[in-house]
Amino acid sequence: MGYKLCQYLEKRHAFPYIVAMNILGLVLSLVFIGVVIGLGLVLSKWERCTPEFVRKFIHIGVSNWWFILIWSTDSLAFALVGPILFIIANGAAVATGAANVLGISDRRRNLGLVYFPISLLVIVLLGYNGIIPLWACGMGVITMGYGDGLAAILGKHYGKRKIRGDKSIVGTVVMFAVTLIVVAAFSISYRIAGLWSPSWWISIIVVALVASLLEAYTPHGLDNLTVPLGTMVVAHLLLGGV
Repeated sequence: MGYKLCQYLEKRHAFPYIVAMNILGLVLSLVFIGVVIGLGLVLSKWERCTPEFVRKFIHIGVSNWWFILIWSTDSLAFALVGPILFIIANGAAVATGAANVLGISDRRRNLGLVYFPISLLVIVLLGYNGIIPLWACGMGVITMGYGDGLAAILGKHYGKRKIRGDKSIVGTVVMFAVTLIVVAAFSISYRIAGLWSPSWWISIIVVALVASLLEAYTPHGLDNLTVPLGTMVVAHLLLGGV
């Protein structure tokens, strides 16, 4: 009886702290995204920054929201607020043409601004409902942010040989290398079973290869959906059983 009473009191004492952390996480998330977009708008005024660079700067920056989320938020309701607001805001920006302020009038490419938060919404739902481990969810989000972002920036600048449309060999190699680093870093951080074993090495190489192929060959700008979700699922299937 005494033990249960202590547990009850501890929970009552912890509840305000937990709620405060979730609220803090939400506030930090909104402020962080605002700062990233604000910096992107500032960069868009600088003639040396191409519209593509500005888009990918925002793309990479926004992906770091994941670290704020997992540090501060343990409530699905709070975790969903960010992606839902991103979808609404980005959708409105594309629909009204406000997204063109970044210098890109291609509606198909601007829709990528909506696809990414949609994938974040799906990932949050899967991760916070315990369907997919959070480490696999994080791999999907950060791979999309840094992998796709740096692949586009470096591929545009250095990629002369194309493999499909505007996708270059350089960009695909960058995507593969960044994904490999991201998956390895998450594996180490979360102490994935079988770390450094031959099967682990094979698994992270396969995950990186799949992410690279999805980024290179997904049509109609839908890679903002296929890359994070595909990377997450493949990572879970391969690394979850290492």
